[in-house]
Amino acid sequence: MEDDTKQSGDLLELPLERILVDPSLQVRIGGLDADHVQALQECPESWPALVVIDDGGFRLLDGFHRFAAAQNLGLETIRVEVREMPPDGDPCGLAFALNAAHGRPLTAADRRAEAVRLLETDAAVSNLEIARRTALSPTTVATIREQLEAGKQIPATGQRVSRSGIAYTPTSPRQRGKLPEERTTLAERFSAKDRREQRSLTRYLERLSVALDDQYDFASWEDSADAAEACTAVLGEEDAAELGGRLGPAARNILDAAVALGFEDGDA
Repeated sequence: MEDDTKQSGDLLELPLERILVDPSLQVRIGGLDADHVQALQECPESWPALVVIDDGGFRLLDGFHRFAAAQNLGLETIRVEVREMPPDGDPCGLAFALNAAHGRPLTAADRRAEAVRLLETDAAVSNLEIARRTALSPTTVATIREQLEAGKQIPATGQRVSRSGIAYTPTSPRQRGKLPEERTTLAERFSAKDRREQRSLTRYLERLSVALDDQYDFASWEDSADAAEACTAVLGEEDAAELGGRLGPAARNILDAAVALGFEDGDA
């Protein structure tokens, strides 16, 4: 029997009928946008490859709108990139990450829904890690967690697990900034090495705050789109995207530190 796929590098030209559409992997809670499907039908030659996962069948991970547009156009085959099951065994998480990386931006409701799913899957995952995966602020994730705990949808966990797999006990917001009941000196509580590292970290954050204040001197920087446009014009799309990839995780760490220091993040 003749093979009905044609390999082209890391891509396959796959018949549409072999692609399995699993609604549980659709990360957009509103489903398909008919207008976006219509717009895609105008330029099929510019579509990036769909992404499917090979777990005994080619399940669609990324490209639901493109797949619908291909069906409407009566296409028989479409380019796909085949992925293996991710190491954590969570194809939904991979589908979310792929959809968040390009194409139509995910809505705040989409990102909140993913945070809920992650918490319901494993309530011990830290707020910071869920914030990293969903592009929500840690404060917003904390609020979602509190709502789920109050509704008994997830258990209140005594420990959390960081991205590196380290378990720790989170500090209650009411305890932040308070000294222990039995006051001790820094010399008694920390080693000399600890104090040096703490001073270095504090000075770094002070220097960083001064550098961040420079942003207010740029009259052309009124919103995030202005910054993105400037970086793309100067660096090119690839290097600008790499810069964003470096800034994103670091910026979230700084925001989380600011919240721990008392900053009230109102970006919910």
